[in-house]
Amino acid sequence: MRIQGKIALLALSGLAVPGLIAPAAHADPTPQPHAELVPAWDNPGPQGDTTYEGGSPAATGNAAAAPWRCLLYVSDPSFKKYNGRWHVEGVGRQSCTGAGYSPQGPRLTLQRYLGLGVWKNVVRTTIAWSHGGYAEMRKAWDCTRSGSEEYRWVVDGFAKGVPRVRRHAYSLHYLRVIC
Repeated sequence: MRIQGKIALLALSGLAVPGLIAPAAHADPTPQPHAELVPAWDNPGPQGDTTYEGGSPAATGNAAAAPWRCLLYVSDPSFKKYNGRWHVEGVGRQSCTGAGYSPQGPRLTLQRYLGLGVWKNVVRTTIAWSHGGYAEMRKAWDCTRSGSEEYRWVVDGFAKGVPRVRRHAYSLHYLRVIC
């Protein structure tokens, strides 16, 4: 009988170790995500940057008109904390030169991978009329303990010439967030 009582006492004293019964007072109950850039594993189109052009003298019928050219750039997604919340950030730019066009600015879209080759638009800027050739976005992200999620940025460039042209570029890397 004495031996059984000592075993029971030892078993109970082992449960009284701080942090085993209840979380320690300094433990953060909110899970902290881990993010990493991974190389783009598909090839949906131009990645990082691309150029497009139009308004050639033959197309416009005006021998004096110089062709125009636009360069699109999209950043890789970044993951930063602001005011206690995590955010996915990105930048898109469009720079045009030449004559016979009217640049309408870039549009930046954050996409999340759903699986089976399907990407869903999470959030999108309007065409950046007021910012000229520059668009940036920060999207709040909550850790939902759903495992791994992948995100990418897509920039669409628009220029009105003969004819109106739209092109896009995808980020070189995807952001994998694990929570």
